[in-house]
Amino acid sequence: MIRHFKNIWKKDITKIVTLLFFVLLLAALLYSNFEKDIISLFDAVYFAVVTVSTVGYGDITAKTVPGRLVSIFLIFSGMILISSFTATMSSILVSKKLKEGQGVSSIKGKNFVVMCGWNWKAESLITSLVHSGLKNIILINDSDPSQINAVIEKFADANIKFIKGDFTDLNILSKANLEHSKGVIIVPDSSISSSQGADEKTVFATMTIKSISEKIKVHVQLLRNETVPYIQRAKADNYFISDNTIPFFLTSAIAHPGITDVMNKIMTFDDEDCMSSAEIPKEFVGRTFAELSSHFRTKSGSILLALVQFQDVLEMKNIDSRDNSSIDAFIKRKFEEAGRLTKDLDKKKIMLNPGDDYVIKNFEMAVLIQKKSFK
Repeated sequence: MIRHFKNIWKKDITKIVTLLFFVLLLAALLYSNFEKDIISLFDAVYFAVVTVSTVGYGDITAKTVPGRLVSIFLIFSGMILISSFTATMSSILVSKKLKEGQGVSSIKGKNFVVMCGWNWKAESLITSLVHSGLKNIILINDSDPSQINAVIEKFADANIKFIKGDFTDLNILSKANLEHSKGVIIVPDSSISSSQGADEKTVFATMTIKSISEKIKVHVQLLRNETVPYIQRAKADNYFISDNTIPFFLTSAIAHPGITDVMNKIMTFDDEDCMSSAEIPKEFVGRTFAELSSHFRTKSGSILLALVQFQDVLEMKNIDSRDNSSIDAFIKRKFEEAGRLTKDLDKKKIMLNPGDDYVIKNFEMAVLIQKKSFK
């Protein structure tokens, strides 16, 4: 506590405000003593503030010589102190802005999307995030600040911050307040020449972030299929290998004309119709896929494509106490969850276009083709 107070006292702004406070208090006490018309301390403080600001309303005036001398002292000292206060505040604001531009300041906000790494596709990723409504973004990379600031200026309607440094460094990551972020995206860093080295850095960064908190959602882009086992061990929530989609698109262009055009249209957030996810209303749990599909179609003009179950929970109330096998399964499951023997991918189930009679369960989310301008 004492150390914290000492750190505050070292700041110029604290000293100026404190000195100004005591000058006003001293002047108010002297006014109360010299001026008979000033009958309360509040009036004295009010007159001191009006005098030090050189406003001079005229409702209260110093009539005695000592009182006028106090006013003269207060005017000149006030000019110096207020000028110093204004200059110091301007310096603090300018310094803060410069630090933000250089990427050396910490970010205290919440619900930011943190983007680690930088390459030639990073700007397109920022565009996609902004179009999807995720406009609070923190960039962490070791690029030239002037290059990053030039990109940030293109997104005037977004709140983009920059932290310069190695995104595998725990001290650099701590500046981004990751535990209160919306999620972390790691892209292959262009500063590393080899794809193997870039993927190794991605894996190490994922492990470092998860060491801060395993609750932080980490989504990564990989360059090599060989890295998949390592990124799984690092407990990344999602991983994507862009090259894996190329065979599908090229084959579809010949074997199934039109698929690539449709995919390109829905895989963007700035089009009229785009893919999105939505929470399923609680009243539809236990009802059929057909009913839920009709609900989304009527309410927003959306087409329900799939359901994604992020957590398959076996509740105690569903266990038959007479069935030893179900109890054993429950115990085994809990041990696996505690020891993290169950892979993350096993906790995520995808139901693509299930039957109309499929029953909606808890912890499921809807994947839609959404129409933005539905009336």
